[in-house]
Amino acid sequence: MDLLAGDLNLFWASVSLLNRHPKGLVIPMENHPEPECHWRLPSQGGDHVRMTANPILGAIAQEGGRYAIESLGLGELQPGEARIRVLASGMCRTDAEAFGMVPLPAVLGHEAVGVVLEICEPLGDVNVGDRVAVSYPSCGHCSACISDRLWLCESNWALSFDGCRHDGSKPIRWRGSDVSSAFFQQSSFATEAIVPMRSLVAIPADVPIDVAAALPCGLLTGTGAITNVLGVPPFGVCAVIGTGAVGLAAVMAARISRAESIIAIDVHEDRLRLSRELGATHAFNASGPDVGEEIRHAFPDGIPHVLDTTGSPQAWDLAMSQLSRGGTFAFVTTPEPVETYRISPFDIFLKVATLKAVLLGAANPREQIPLMLKWWAAGEFPIERLVRSYSLDDINTAAEDSLVGRTIKPIIVMPDPSEGDPLA
Repeated sequence: MDLLAGDLNLFWASVSLLNRHPKGLVIPMENHPEPECHWRLPSQGGDHVRMTANPILGAIAQEGGRYAIESLGLGELQPGEARIRVLASGMCRTDAEAFGMVPLPAVLGHEAVGVVLEICEPLGDVNVGDRVAVSYPSCGHCSACISDRLWLCESNWALSFDGCRHDGSKPIRWRGSDVSSAFFQQSSFATEAIVPMRSLVAIPADVPIDVAAALPCGLLTGTGAITNVLGVPPFGVCAVIGTGAVGLAAVMAARISRAESIIAIDVHEDRLRLSRELGATHAFNASGPDVGEEIRHAFPDGIPHVLDTTGSPQAWDLAMSQLSRGGTFAFVTTPEPVETYRISPFDIFLKVATLKAVLLGAANPREQIPLMLKWWAAGEFPIERLVRSYSLDDINTAAEDSLVGRTIKPIIVMPDPSEGDPLA
């Protein structure tokens, strides 16, 4: 690892001091004028205690596509923010793509589950000590946010990929300098994170962290694509191209929606087998030379609802060729790397077809995440079949396993500071 021994010793010494003191680290008031917004509300009770920058451990994304575990500094809260102890964070394709989208080095991670340690000001129904999931960011001020369509927030892209807060500040420091952070306004590949209160969703404390950390982005997108975008009805017919985490979530959501025929399409036989186990009624291997003919033979009238999760040009060709008249083709990503894809407007016209882009499942996290947990608690949405946990120091292995398809949904579990040096 690239973590210097001296840095690590200093990090754990600082954390040890914070853990031993019943009220946290007390800073002499005369040496630190009161900031505009920086109070911690100790979960164990007692007086409010002033806090300074916190030492944390995190994964730095570097040029070359790899992470290094480093000691970092987490800055002060701003109005509307909370500080959480990250218990775990999901990893998805967006984290891999971010190496080419955000300024590097950077702290990535955007599917946190954690415990609220500090809030700047009371806001909503989330309090210190609560277990929370952290979903995608939104500004709260644009017309989409005001109308509660948060996935359409005008600032969503900038808040997710600019590597800073809306005001340009960066909450994490590394080696004495600000580092690209606030990824999805959380940067959750670290032991603590500063997050917007409006991104928090309170969840039951007894939900396993690997289950909860799979929900905030990937599974939210897949389930929302079925329930909110395509609106697959009972006894309906739908196809899902690409059965990774997003696609398998869509398969399960279609089964819960009581679709009569659920078609899974992939190039990996093990994924197709799992799709069958999770609810798919049909499975087709897209690497076969006659897959189009095979699907047409089974569904001669075409498929009214098609979802692509891959962004492959071949998948788009297949989707359009199998779409029924009046059908809808929804996609969660585009042919790489957002290249021009030629599609015949006349073909769309002849089929009276609809194309729909899916961003974040067109889902409000405070509605969709509790809905998925309700399904999970009822045994209808077995998230545990998709996930595999990795320690923070194994994050590069998790990324590699995800890239080659060995793991469907990696979950990065953070070390517990009370248990000492995680790298020892």
